[in-house]
Amino acid sequence: MTVPRSSCIVRRVPTLLKAARIERRAQEISDPLERLRYLRQAMATASHRHFRPRWGWMVPVVLVVAIVPLASDVNVRRLQAYKLPMMAMRQAGSEIPNVWAVEQTNGSDVYSNGLQIENRLAVTNEPRVYPLVRRESEGQVGPLRYQPAGIVFHTTESDQLPFEANQSRALKRIGQELLLYIRNKRAYHFLIDRFGRVHRIVVESDTANHAGHSLWADSRWVYFDLNASFLGVAFEARMRADELPVNQAQIHAAKVLTEMLRSKYTIPAENCITHAQVSINPDNTRVGWHTDWGAGFPFKDIGLPDNYELPNPSLYLFGFGYDPTYMNSTNPELWIGLFQAEERVREAAVEHRQSVAEYRTSLQKKYRKQISALRHRGATEENDHEPN
Repeated sequence: MTVPRSSCIVRRVPTLLKAARIERRAQEISDPLERLRYLRQAMATASHRHFRPRWGWMVPVVLVVAIVPLASDVNVRRLQAYKLPMMAMRQAGSEIPNVWAVEQTNGSDVYSNGLQIENRLAVTNEPRVYPLVRRESEGQVGPLRYQPAGIVFHTTESDQLPFEANQSRALKRIGQELLLYIRNKRAYHFLIDRFGRVHRIVVESDTANHAGHSLWADSRWVYFDLNASFLGVAFEARMRADELPVNQAQIHAAKVLTEMLRSKYTIPAENCITHAQVSINPDNTRVGWHTDWGAGFPFKDIGLPDNYELPNPSLYLFGFGYDPTYMNSTNPELWIGLFQAEERVREAAVEHRQSVAEYRTSLQKKYRKQISALRHRGATEENDHEPN
């Protein structure tokens, strides 16, 4: 049944009023770092059980009150003191879990934390192999790696019926059709269906076509092709502006699956992120070509720190930007990572005695140089494998 638009507007009135109060309060705080702290705390008060609305209409205000005042040298220096408590808050969930396989068959795998993975649709794809690139590299490519370095969380954006008992037969039918479709496309490594069942699609040793143009970095390495370097975990879900798009069974399944994968491959918490954080468009140097899980991802319920707070490496390492479309498709919780990245760019520009625009241009040149080096490396390897 289609809900009248007027009803949607009425239901959103309390939310809009709350957002307006947050906006007014933020404008009253003169200290920019305290302003950022307030915005962060205000967003954290919303329960993870309810999907937070897309405050797209607040974008211009937030950009003015939270970003622009931070440009001064004094505020850049003070940001360093602010980073320390933020890092302390990130310690929870950073430890690598200890999970092991209890039973493995052709039909399913069972693990020590209760995870069960269905294997009946598992397929192979291209073997996983990708070059490592150091963060400080200038057009240089490092050694090859064959194990996954992280996890990207997705939504399938597929047809959704009400999750109700009288819909069970239709839910199973739609879910089965979806499984066959993504199996044919080699779209993800794992799918978590509406009933919380975990299905292995592409085997972990191979790449999956889940991330497209994408970029991420941890404390040591930069990853340019997350199809090869990261595992893709998708929820059978569609992003919504009014509520969390997944149920508790799916959240629990994601928790035990993430624990197993982190244990098996020693994946750091900082490399467990959403598609909206890693997706890029190289043609216009903008982030957010895809925006699934641009808001509301239940990091803490899955046993991870709030990785929305991580500075976006596409911005501070390679000068990418973002546009109003991206901001309208995400929420303030993700913007913190954008703000942090922008501050790193400003700080580095001061150190290099350049304007922000000049420094950003130099970062974009660095990106193109690195991509060229990766392509040359790939072409060389293909020629080396050609028969004589």
